[in-house]
Amino acid sequence: MLCKYFIYAVFPLLMQPACVSERILRLEQEVKDLRQETAANHTTISALQSQVTDGLTLALCSPELKQLMEDVNKECVPASKRDQVGSCSTSQIRPAVIGADPEHRGRFLKLMSHLPHEVLYVANKANAVATYRKHRLEALAKPALLDNTVFLVVSSPELGPEEAGRRAFFAEDLLIELAVPSRRIRRWIYEFPATPKDIVRPSDLPGIAEPKELSRGVWIFRADC
Repeated sequence: MLCKYFIYAVFPLLMQPACVSERILRLEQEVKDLRQETAANHTTISALQSQVTDGLTLALCSPELKQLMEDVNKECVPASKRDQVGSCSTSQIRPAVIGADPEHRGRFLKLMSHLPHEVLYVANKANAVATYRKHRLEALAKPALLDNTVFLVVSSPELGPEEAGRRAFFAEDLLIELAVPSRRIRRWIYEFPATPKDIVRPSDLPGIAEPKELSRGVWIFRADC
């Protein structure tokens, strides 16, 4: 009888290693299945993101503007480092603008004004703009970025290329403070003579305390092309 009790007590202990091994194998298979399922989900999500981006690009970016962006990108100097901003000049941009304008008159603001945008009027040697302009720029930068979203910082060199560059750098710094990656920013030092008639949205005109020269405006366009 004592021997019988000994067998009953010891037998489960003898079986434990086999049970543990079986459980480990089952867990390993479950982990493998989960990894395969996760990889498949990532593939599906990436495909859906690509489709959404393509669909939004068609909805938010006209064929003319998409062509303009492609043509300018072929001509402009790309950023040499990840934390730098690519730069373009009037001579590189103007042919693409004329080509994209259905009437071939190179009317830059008319071509671009339907894009989400804001304008900053920066006075001579100033390093500040009206507070409400900064709030509007923050609202422009806030929505989630698509894979191909870029911010065009357009500053006219009518008052000199150095001054145009200074205003552009100021606007770029504001965007970076708003968590826009520098690789998403394009600097266009582009001369586009404008009159109040070219500006459709009243809020894009200079305010009471802002410089009245339209050439001091730094136009920031959000392009999802």
